[in-house]
Amino acid sequence: MNDKTQNMLSQKLSNRRLLVDLLALMFGLGAWIGVNGIYVQLPLLVNNAPEGWSLPAHMVMLVQFANLGPILYTLYIKYSKWACDKYITYVLLAAGALSTIILAFVYNKTTIIFGNEHSTALLSLMFVTAIVGCTSSVLFMPYMRNYREIYLVSYLVGEGLSGFVPSVVALIQGVGGNPECLNNTKAESTHIELTPYYPEPRFSSQTFFIFIGTLLFLCYLAFLGLNNLSIAIGERVKHPASMETLPTDTRAPPSYKTNSGWTMSKEVYSYLLIMMAVVCFLGNGTLPSIQSYSCLPYGNVAYHLTVTLSSMAGPLAMCLGFVIKMPKVSFLSGLMVILIALSGFVCFLAIESPTPPLQYSWVGEFLVVLSWILISGLIGFIKLGITTLFRPDPGRGLYYTGVATQVGSLVGAIITFVLVNHAKLFHSYSPCSMTSVH
Repeated sequence: MNDKTQNMLSQKLSNRRLLVDLLALMFGLGAWIGVNGIYVQLPLLVNNAPEGWSLPAHMVMLVQFANLGPILYTLYIKYSKWACDKYITYVLLAAGALSTIILAFVYNKTTIIFGNEHSTALLSLMFVTAIVGCTSSVLFMPYMRNYREIYLVSYLVGEGLSGFVPSVVALIQGVGGNPECLNNTKAESTHIELTPYYPEPRFSSQTFFIFIGTLLFLCYLAFLGLNNLSIAIGERVKHPASMETLPTDTRAPPSYKTNSGWTMSKEVYSYLLIMMAVVCFLGNGTLPSIQSYSCLPYGNVAYHLTVTLSSMAGPLAMCLGFVIKMPKVSFLSGLMVILIALSGFVCFLAIESPTPPLQYSWVGEFLVVLSWILISGLIGFIKLGITTLFRPDPGRGLYYTGVATQVGSLVGAIITFVLVNHAKLFHSYSPCSMTSVH
């Protein structure tokens, strides 16, 4: 490293406080780590939960209902004159940490509701963590406007890590391997009864949830530090009043051509919003709900690798979007075609469950894992690309992008929930049913 490069690096580092960077990163980590932590445990949860393979569909619906959080917050800032964003954030981070710690001890507890057994504790506590995640989009990131712009990047890195960190830990945890069929035939019976035995992972879900809860508590302490440490207070921007506005002016008219030099035709404007709705229909609503049906017939290991690696692919693809130039609409359209084709493929596998093609072949396992990794990466990149194209819009572009995101996600979640739980379009697979004989 030459002297000039060293001087530039020293100048950049001297212009920021690394401790504040760390605090902002930990604050961003607290946004979605609770929901992502529960989600990557699905390969260990679906086999014992009363909902079985439909558990992901229940979770996706809960995340959509958790959008009640940002709706209530938006109504609050519209009708209340008392600014208490800081205290609401304290409550949310504390609730996320506490609910995840409690979850570690009750995640397998069930209750009977309307004659059916349900994972009440798991789903209820996940709803709390989902409210934290959904509300973070309208509360956490705008709060970082209190600090110099360089720390917003640290926050965004932390938010990306909220999906990456649980995936890495879950990958280390493993699932213990594919199930083995044990002979549980009774002495007086002529029918051979085989039951699946699932090998233990390296450490339990309880240990995993305690780890995630501890991280959330550290995120709470990081936010405490941002508000009280003198080094963090010194990095604040001296215009606190700007904190009380929404990130996008929702009263501004839709802008297709503006005086600021930003231009976009009405057709492209509408097309990109529809594309965003379709991407979120697939990525936030439909595909996560049927993931278990498309992966589990290929074994627990395939499902585990799919969940963990695809959870990493999304944040990594979004990081890639930060270093390349603004994508063209035609390029995003090409990626969209690939995404729809891959989505159709995994939906076909889910419908074919419990006997999809190439079921007992390594080729089948490889294709299903690769497909899900590519899908997750494409979804992350396309969403970032559309947001990037709308970012210079001084009007309501980002606001409508958010609306398209929520509408697409909600419609996808509702349709798939009905198909999974009521239309009985998808069927689960018992690993020992094919080997049971008379």
